[in-house]
Amino acid sequence: MESTTPKIMKAHGFILFLVVFLASNCFAAPFDEIVIFGDSLSDDGNLVFIEDQPEPDQELYYRGRFSNGPVWVEYLADAQHLNVPLTDRALGGAQSDGFVPPGVIQQVITYVTTNDAPSPNTLFIIWIGGNDYLNGDEDFQTVVSNISDAMDRLARYGALNLLVLNLPDLGAIPANLGSPEAPEATAFSNDFNAGLTGMLDRFKAEHPEIQVFEFDVFSFALSVRSDPAAYGFVNATEPSPNFDVPNNFDGAGYVFWDERHPTTGMHGLIADQVFALLNEQARPPATDGVIQDNDGGGSTCFIDASTW
Repeated sequence: MESTTPKIMKAHGFILFLVVFLASNCFAAPFDEIVIFGDSLSDDGNLVFIEDQPEPDQELYYRGRFSNGPVWVEYLADAQHLNVPLTDRALGGAQSDGFVPPGVIQQVITYVTTNDAPSPNTLFIIWIGGNDYLNGDEDFQTVVSNISDAMDRLARYGALNLLVLNLPDLGAIPANLGSPEAPEATAFSNDFNAGLTGMLDRFKAEHPEIQVFEFDVFSFALSVRSDPAAYGFVNATEPSPNFDVPNNFDGAGYVFWDERHPTTGMHGLIADQVFALLNEQARPPATDGVIQDNDGGGSTCFIDASTW
């Protein structure tokens, strides 16, 4: 197996097998495509093709990803998870708004104006916000408002399935951990996440026809940081020592690849968690453009991710 493949502990492998087994024997999340908008946490190599942007050094980052291997949404789309095509519009360095590189609002505008009406079973994903703070914008309310704008545009476009992820604790990433800036970064994450939850509640009330899924990255990352060994890690606070070694993508045992970005092993765990969430909460697939209720036929897999 190549060194770019995440080395995940046996327990995690068993859990993944269990999730796939259960999904194959009852209702699995009913999506036929993933379309994602975001930043370097979801960029599968797009920034390499954007002119006048600093490309990630491909001796230190795997094939244009800001990690040592595939990012989480690539795992989510693969044959062991949703097994669907992936359209990735995320760009490293993107903020919630702005043009260099295009922010999430601009990513959404470009997508909806250049594509036909979506399938009712397309899963649209938004994960953004960290760069707004890290680049100096401390106004979390504006960031939440920009995400709301992007979601409204997707709703008008015809999206029926939206997944939104919140922020991890930005005070706990290696770039900030233990620094004077850490408390402020943590406060931003908490304020942003609370504002995002409130906005999503309002959005769901205004758009009952849309399935809205929320994944709590903050809590999951805290769980990993509190007991890294339980997830197959030995270090949850420092960059991998192999990050500075050209063409060595072995990040086994580390949560972080560099000072800001997770290893592909951590990305894989996020994908597993999101996959379980979708299997638990998603309604059966739309038929003739109408989403069916869970009690309208079929069965639902309920997988308690909190016990992982």
